[in-house]
Amino acid sequence: MSDPTTPHPPQAPGDGQLPVAAPVTVADYAAPAGPMPVAPVPAGRELRARDRWLWVWPLVTLVIMVAVGMLWGSLGTFLSGVVVVAVLVLYVGDEVLQPGHRLAVTGLAVVLIALAWLGYQRGVPFFSPVSTGPGVTADSTAGSSPPDLRGRTLTAGDLEGVNLRGAQLAGAVLDGLDLHGVDLSGARAPGASFRGANLDRARLNDADLRGADLREACLYGAELRRVDLRGADATNADVTDVVADESQLKRAASWPREGTGRRCGAG
Repeated sequence: MSDPTTPHPPQAPGDGQLPVAAPVTVADYAAPAGPMPVAPVPAGRELRARDRWLWVWPLVTLVIMVAVGMLWGSLGTFLSGVVVVAVLVLYVGDEVLQPGHRLAVTGLAVVLIALAWLGYQRGVPFFSPVSTGPGVTADSTAGSSPPDLRGRTLTAGDLEGVNLRGAQLAGAVLDGLDLHGVDLSGARAPGASFRGANLDRARLNDADLRGADLREACLYGAELRRVDLRGADATNADVTDVVADESQLKRAASWPREGTGRRCGAG
């Protein structure tokens, strides 16, 4: 007979016998040595820091458009709106927009900017509004619209009693007219002709004179602050004591040195 106190080695279970489990030790209850594995967060689920500030974008867009519009009118408002919206779409939608969509948004923004600039260069009314800068106050255009004299050949009678502040004069002909001391601030006159006109001490601040013909005109003491003179021709004009931005004078197609043209002003 075997001794009951003698341990027997574990036996393989036979028919009708249950397997003998391994003894449980203290190590089985110990915490794992390493950190518990964490399930990965699906891509795109986590809120990015910049996404938490999306509510600020409409306010920023509005402030930028208003500020730029005050400086450059409707052209500035339109361009700033296109740029800000395009940047917002590309910046926020970088994870959901396909490369082709991002390219389409960029291309559309470029096309809109090019069309707006082309409209400004060609004098389209929406993109070439009457200036509301320092040269033209709100009171000057309040109550009545600036006269639209585009493309007309004007006489002294046509201008009698007419307020020319902010006037639309694109392509108009004012050759030889006496405009002494007249306020033409903010006038839109691209391609207009002032050949031989008397603009002695006239105020043309903030005016658009792109491509204007100022040959032999009297500009004695005239004010041309912030005027756009790109392509303007002032050959043989009297520019004595003209008040103008030097950078703008350099953009004219032809601008005489002071004292080289014919004298016409009243000293």
